[in-house]
Amino acid sequence: MNYRTLLLLSFLQAPFLQGSPITAQGTGVEVAPGSFNVGSRMVGVTQGATLPVAAAPILSVSDEPLTLSVDKPAGWAKGTRLRGCNARDVNASGSFVPGSLQIRRSVKGELLKEGEDYLVDTEWGHVGLGPKSRVTAKDKVFASYRYSLERMDTVQVSAGGKVSLKQGKPHISAPVPPEADPGHVAVAHVLVSHGAVEVAPDHIYPITETAAQAVTASTRGRIPRTLAKLKAGEPVTIVCLGDSVTAGGNASKPERRYPDVFVAGLRSRFPKARIEMQNLSAGGSNSRQWLSPDKFPYKGLHGDANPARFERVIEAKPDLVTIEFVNDAGLSPAGVETSYGEILKRLGPGVEVILITPHFTMWRMMGFKSMREAEKRPYVLGLHEFAEKHKVGLADASARWEHLAKEGLPYLTLLDNTINHPDDRGHLLFAEELWKCFE
Repeated sequence: MNYRTLLLLSFLQAPFLQGSPITAQGTGVEVAPGSFNVGSRMVGVTQGATLPVAAAPILSVSDEPLTLSVDKPAGWAKGTRLRGCNARDVNASGSFVPGSLQIRRSVKGELLKEGEDYLVDTEWGHVGLGPKSRVTAKDKVFASYRYSLERMDTVQVSAGGKVSLKQGKPHISAPVPPEADPGHVAVAHVLVSHGAVEVAPDHIYPITETAAQAVTASTRGRIPRTLAKLKAGEPVTIVCLGDSVTAGGNASKPERRYPDVFVAGLRSRFPKARIEMQNLSAGGSNSRQWLSPDKFPYKGLHGDANPARFERVIEAKPDLVTIEFVNDAGLSPAGVETSYGEILKRLGPGVEVILITPHFTMWRMMGFKSMREAEKRPYVLGLHEFAEKHKVGLADASARWEHLAKEGLPYLTLLDNTINHPDDRGHLLFAEELWKCFE
């Protein structure tokens, strides 16, 4: 099944409810009597109800000491971060409550003026020096403000057909919906987003399919030499090449990074094999920087050191190389052919390859307008075409992320930094698609 066919199937199988819609009603959701199609299971609602949805918590910070950046706060990288909004490595987009910020020279001291003494980026919760500031970048000031959390709630139906709402645990960026109570079936999730005062239709995510029903284009049979060595219990060296996602952002601990999860799964399946995995990754890098550092210099987080050197891959003498570069997302299919063709050339015919299609990132980075859109990035199409043309392996993580909406999960809730770094659940999706290549 080719990629274009998969896109058509994805469109035809868009999330829907049969007979019993859940609709947004102000600060709640209304569930009418009827039947839900949850995966291959029909769930009947005998008694409809309007379920109130509580707003996400808004928390207050008082007198947070900080210094104002000389950089104008703009976007996720510029300015001083208000720490309450922090989602591990960046601030959570939308978490800052606009209009809530007060900055003083001292605790209970003189109030500074926004627009003159300081500037604020309200989307990211960053601050910086204003054009007429009475303080300098060396002066300690004190900020008081509010920020909101997010939450995922679960609409569940009892064995008797009664519907109820189970509230989830709030989180700054990656809320997890609660499991249904014993004897109940989860039929939908409701996203309570930052600053939302009412439930919107886009906040309701019916569970129409299970994870097992996801259709992806991950390949079988394209790494025969590696698979044969694993089955024979021979030594196998795997290089995981990539950017910050491969490096581990934002896995909760090293063993939850997708390369580590992937290899742990292989060791469990092939206990006699001696598997060595080398994670060769550099945050912020793309394939062209690894291949042509003179033409495309790498400016990462490693000071003068440059880990993005392709000779490191060659020196590892791998049997198999997996390749993940969400930072290649700007490449056209022709660009994929150029860069990845060069990778194959340098590796030589003795090394097998699995390309990993990228996960979903924040909307504006992909040109999306909602969390329910089908994959359409030219780079992803290019990876599918390249894998088919050159008969290399493909782990179709992109299709798995696209399917999340049908599982009742807005994909942004798996991005721990709200931009591009997956949480543990997101890393597991990469590993699961890689494992399919070994079937």
